Amino acid sequence: MRNFRLFTALLVFNVCSFTIWGQKDKASEYNLKAAFIYNFTRYIEWKGGSDENEFIIGIIGTSPINDPLSEIVKTETVDNKKITIKRFSKPADIGFCHILFISQNAGVSLDDILAKTSGKGTLIISEQNGYAEQGTAINFVVINRKLKFEANVKAINSAGLTASSQLLKLAIIIK
Repeated sequence: MRNFRLFTALLVFNVCSFTIWGQKDKASEYNLKAAFIYNFTRYIEWKGGSDENEFIIGIIGTSPINDPLSEIVKTETVDNKKITIKRFSKPADIGFCHILFISQNAGVSLDDILAKTSGKGTLIISEQNGYAEQGTAINFVVINRKLKFEANVKAINSAGLTASSQLLKLAIIIK
């Protein structure tokens, strides 16, 4: 069963390099980003296993990812924990979350977000060109009209997290 799940998740990652044709595919793009975010939970290890009953995904800024993530959390769990989505409008509002997604139109300083989440075991995921180089752990990019993701291994490790080699094989590694 575990091998089947691994195969399925890897298949999702490989198939997910889809071509973006236009604005009408924005919903498909965000469905895919939501699926990626959920699948990242299978390939990232959060150290110091928590006693919490929920796995928290935070979103800062408004984003079309809200609806697809809300659909995922209705049926899925992470390590047998219920997934909860929390929305934040500014860095000062950010509480603990396992994953923080920074929307493209968050309109807040990345430095402020990184300062607020530093050392708290949060996987920071963004969708803004250059953000992986500036310190987010994972950044969605479109290359040749295909959705891909960058991984900043230093940022992942600095957050106290470990990324599996299977995940890193699929990523564009940022040094």
